[in-house]
Amino acid sequence: MIPLIKEYIFKYSWATNEELLEFIAISESTPGPFAINISTFIGFKTGGFLGALLSTLGVVLPSFIIILIIIKFLNKFKKNKTLQYVLQNLRPIILSLLIYSVLTISFKVFFKDNIINLKHIFIFLILSILNLNFKFSPIKLILISGFLGVLLLN
Repeated sequence: MIPLIKEYIFKYSWATNEELLEFIAISESTPGPFAINISTFIGFKTGGFLGALLSTLGVVLPSFIIILIIIKFLNKFKKNKTLQYVLQNLRPIILSLLIYSVLTISFKVFFKDNIINLKHIFIFLILSILNLNFKFSPIKLILISGFLGVLLLN
């Protein structure tokens, strides 16, 4: 989804590449899907509060309506073997897309302008080691990474 959204963002000059990368990082570390967050951001940036409200509704309402329709028919298909097989085989595809996104963003952060960014790698390693040993909640990880970012990147 990110490449499709990126294409439209650049086509209409709603944000720069750096703004988009920063927004992806922020959006993925906060609750809520990326498409909703970016539509709200761009709606606010281009049309203020009303723009944010309308762009958010434009992204949320179609999915909400589709989900309501699916729920109505889901019980009929719940035990369908073909549907279970399809859903089971979608899991590795979705996982590989997530891994690709993580690697792409990580590469752009760690190797910005073909220069190894040791400070970002250092922060990532510290957080990884701390999280392996102490199992921090996502909120604590966000706060610690923000503190380390301010401390080491300024």
